[in-house]
Amino acid sequence: MIEFTEVDKWYGTYHALKNINERVERGEVVVICGPSGSGKSTLIRTVNRLEPIQQGRVWVNDIDVNASDTDINRLRSGIGFVFQQFNLFPHLSVKDNVALAPVEVLGVAWREQMQSPSSIK
Repeated sequence: MIEFTEVDKWYGTYHALKNINERVERGEVVVICGPSGSGKSTLIRTVNRLEPIQQGRVWVNDIDVNASDTDINRLRSGIGFVFQQFNLFPHLSVKDNVALAPVEVLGVAWREQMQSPSSIK
């Protein structure tokens, strides 16, 4: 579950995220779309604290992302993220690129990752 509660983010005087309130349930598929500069990437980057917020709360599985006592590295180890510029390894297939993080970060066996798409956690 990911929940945004009254989230605001500024870059200087530019108000990038304005009072964002949304809840995404586990297994739910959501599309975030809009024109360039509308805050899509900024919003997604708040989920694993790559972007700090100035107001509100971001929750991932009942963990307050911005709380001072949140173990951000532990939280990030359970969040999948593909950057806009991709930064994929060109010598690997798409499936291998997707499986790489669970194998390297979480220590999941490579063979387990390759069994089926549903095995990617």
